[in-house]
Amino acid sequence: MLPDQMIEPGTLEVSGDRVRISLRMPWYRALPFSSVAGITWAIDGHEVDAASLTWSCDGTTLPLADLAARHDLWWYVLDSAVVEGAMPDGVAADGEHDVAVALGLYIPYITTDLGVLRLEERDRKTMTLEAAA
Repeated sequence: MLPDQMIEPGTLEVSGDRVRISLRMPWYRALPFSSVAGITWAIDGHEVDAASLTWSCDGTTLPLADLAARHDLWWYVLDSAVVEGAMPDGVAADGEHDVAVALGLYIPYITTDLGVLRLEERDRKTMTLEAAA
């Protein structure tokens, strides 16, 4: 999976005061949820509050802050993760939007002199905000 394919097209949705997007893994092997080092997500330059983010994958939904302890749950290469958070102030509830995501990933089985390998992958797309079904 290439980083420029991380944001899944057509997945920017709003439901009430929450917004969500689907992400594909920018790595070639499954990783435990604990490998997610962080997510920064902005819509039209307005950051989605990191404290409001939840992560849904493989039938499990957790606050982003809880992922670090979850070595028992896995993000598989063919699965999408849905990231949801509070809709930022100043973002129109319809139309085209600039969506930028930065995803930090630890690769636990690759170590360097500096410790476990940490990747920071970025993707940006223009997307239409749709009402969730």
